[in-house]
Amino acid sequence: MTSAHETETLVRAFDRLNQGLEQFRTQLLKAHRSDKTKQFILSNNQSKPSLPEVIHALTNIWHLQQGDGRKTDNLYGLIGVPAELIPIIHQLNQIKAQFQQSVKAYREQVGDPSSILNKRSEQLNLKLQREGLARLHLKQCYRLFPVLNKTPAKVLFSWYTSGRSIKKLSVAAAEKKLLKMDLSQLHIQLQLEALAKIPDAEPLAQLQPQVPLMRANILWQENETLLRKARNAPLPIFFPLDDKQTFPEYNEPSLTPPETRKRQQRSDLMIDPEPYLPSLRIHRYR
Repeated sequence: MTSAHETETLVRAFDRLNQGLEQFRTQLLKAHRSDKTKQFILSNNQSKPSLPEVIHALTNIWHLQQGDGRKTDNLYGLIGVPAELIPIIHQLNQIKAQFQQSVKAYREQVGDPSSILNKRSEQLNLKLQREGLARLHLKQCYRLFPVLNKTPAKVLFSWYTSGRSIKKLSVAAAEKKLLKMDLSQLHIQLQLEALAKIPDAEPLAQLQPQVPLMRANILWQENETLLRKARNAPLPIFFPLDDKQTFPEYNEPSLTPPETRKRQQRSDLMIDPEPYLPSLRIHRYR
């Protein structure tokens, strides 16, 4: 199998990503210098980070030192920009999505894209005089910028700490997973015995807790109607803002999530809160 086409497509997508980031960086800095931007960035420090510092963090796609590829650097807040920047941010998000698809296609057709991308990023880093930051952070390349087409009246931030993913499994699939584990362990044997006691057709649920997320509850006033939209906001939310518009009201939540969930668990949940197969986080439906 030749990889020339996939390599060319991948490198082209990566170059477009860098060009898109550079355009975004240039236009946003230009607007900032013209005093056409306003922002709120959540910070532990008394002095909030400047917009140039925020722009650097948003456009950084490199690992600092070794880094953990599973984690991204989050930044919470609001940034009002001239209306002409909104299409540029939408376009950059499309470029990011296309780059992610190119990486996925390369992996499926050829294999690990790291060597190709790292070599390309080293060349770009030399050009940008950023030696030593040549190891790409793919998740930071992929993450999209939250962007609104209309100026909100109010944005309320809050931590969502009870998220979880639910994967439905059959009894046979659960048994297959257990059989791959250490069968000499008593707790695995007991779980296999427990699984044998339930009907083969019974659906099961495998739960995976998700990391806490910052959520934004966004409100607009249109005529007599109050519109509301909620979304995840791991990065600052961009929205159009001109001299005649007021910066939206907002709250300042803690920079770190609460240690315990605030909402009580519902008593009518369809999934039994007690795991039936603890080793696999598999539960029965009530």
